[in-house]
Amino acid sequence: MIIKVAMKFLLIFLILLIHYNVSLCQSQIDSLSKIKNTTLFSHSSISFSIVPYVVNKAKVIPISGKYHLRTPYMNGAEAGIEHYSNFRKNFSLIIGFHAGAASRNYDLHISKFDFTPNLEFDVQEYGAPTREWDFYIDLPIWIEKRWFTKNNSFWNLLTGVNVHYYPIRYYVDELGAEYPDVDGNYIDVLELNCSIGNNLLPWLNYNIGGGYSLLLQNNNYLKCNLLVNFSSKKMVNGTYQINVTGKPESTGKYSANLAYVGLSFSYIFTGANKRLRKIYEEKLKAKN
Repeated sequence: MIIKVAMKFLLIFLILLIHYNVSLCQSQIDSLSKIKNTTLFSHSSISFSIVPYVVNKAKVIPISGKYHLRTPYMNGAEAGIEHYSNFRKNFSLIIGFHAGAASRNYDLHISKFDFTPNLEFDVQEYGAPTREWDFYIDLPIWIEKRWFTKNNSFWNLLTGVNVHYYPIRYYVDELGAEYPDVDGNYIDVLELNCSIGNNLLPWLNYNIGGGYSLLLQNNNYLKCNLLVNFSSKKMVNGTYQINVTGKPESTGKYSANLAYVGLSFSYIFTGANKRLRKIYEEKLKAKN
């Protein structure tokens, strides 16, 4: 659901950019093209970003028994605002504020004939019914290096940290799956108990990324970056039990660190048009 909303937001965003009117007439821009280089990143900038991503699958460690969970890669998204402190045209310190949600789930498939007595149906636990969402806020702190092309678009690399925070001390998530057997009795096949959070303490993730930024006619930028988020912190910790009647109980550990790989789409407000307009007006006054 969040990914669909994120993609709709991106589509609306691109449509607005396509229909954006140039705030300076073409003759003004042409007359000031020689000084545009120095105005694009001469002051601080603001950007808005949305990051749809593929999140690392939850980790399962079997402890006992023969039946265990499987976990697939899932999706997530985050969005927020960033402030660029531009040391020079090629370097910036970027500090942002984001909020996001990462999904996780599990798969469990057991034949009904493995149970004694048999179940009425095979155990089929997967997809949307087993999906859970973990929400968070984070503070990215990055250093960005840029390489400009002739038309002032640029390639970039960034690296830094991301301060993550879960605003609840601990949230207990209890999941289960119940199936009827041929005698009409219901069997608690699965119990999954998780603790989510970090005792209200922030933790560090590490980021690296890079991509391309296109200079638009209004002298703002549309940026697309490949962004990798490394995390060793297990935000989700839990245990599971799988009960197959007539067989030894299966147990294990379940955890998730919310590391991800995603595409970051940003719109950067450079403020260059306002400065170009001021320079142009000063030139007109000087001529008069």
